[in-house]
Amino acid sequence: MTHTTEGTPGATATDLAYERLKRAILICSLAPGTELREASLAEQFELGRTPVRGALGRLVQDGFVEVRPRKGYRVTDLKVTDVNEVFELRLLLEPAACELAASRAPRQAITALHHLAHTEYDHTDPDSYERFIVDNREFHVRLAEAAGNHRLARSIRTLLEEMQRLFFLSLTVKDTSSEQVHEHLDLYDAIASGDAARARKISADQIEQSRRRVIEAIVTGFTPSPFHQPANLGL
Repeated sequence: MTHTTEGTPGATATDLAYERLKRAILICSLAPGTELREASLAEQFELGRTPVRGALGRLVQDGFVEVRPRKGYRVTDLKVTDVNEVFELRLLLEPAACELAASRAPRQAITALHHLAHTEYDHTDPDSYERFIVDNREFHVRLAEAAGNHRLARSIRTLLEEMQRLFFLSLTVKDTSSEQVHEHLDLYDAIASGDAARARKISADQIEQSRRRVIEAIVTGFTPSPFHQPANLGL
């Protein structure tokens, strides 16, 4: 699902701790605002305290964790201002990527994305819950890759990963997976048919719809579901 270093030759204990803690944050098992203590994290995730300390430092650099003087660490909150900044960047990048993909991506590169465009979500299955979010991200990233612009694809991946916990939050408040699958199908059809202008417009419209869903979720408030418990992390 997510890109990890677990089982990768040369991966360090800190790499492992970083991947586990980052995933827990992205799927909101470590929810926004959660106070973090090295000792309890080491015990919960079966890690050493030194790797946990190193992982927390990297997560601070990523912006997922903040340092609170004399109070330790804390998972960063989700703010409407941050959401708007990220969505403004998405509006600049993703419609352009879709337009390029429709204009010049090889046919087989587009058809290879067919299964991602048809991803569905079973709200009773926590693994399906995460897989839908990850496949959603991969669909958009691989569209940019299919267009032949790998720097653009990396930028989109970074933005969508930063937004991943917001997507989890919005699905927790209101299950819109079926609606999003329909959006993907419309976008896929436009790109597969080579209609660059339509692909750009559909992408921009979908990003605005996603922005509204996420802001609605933030305003409604975060209520942890059974999917956000450590037992469901599968680590």
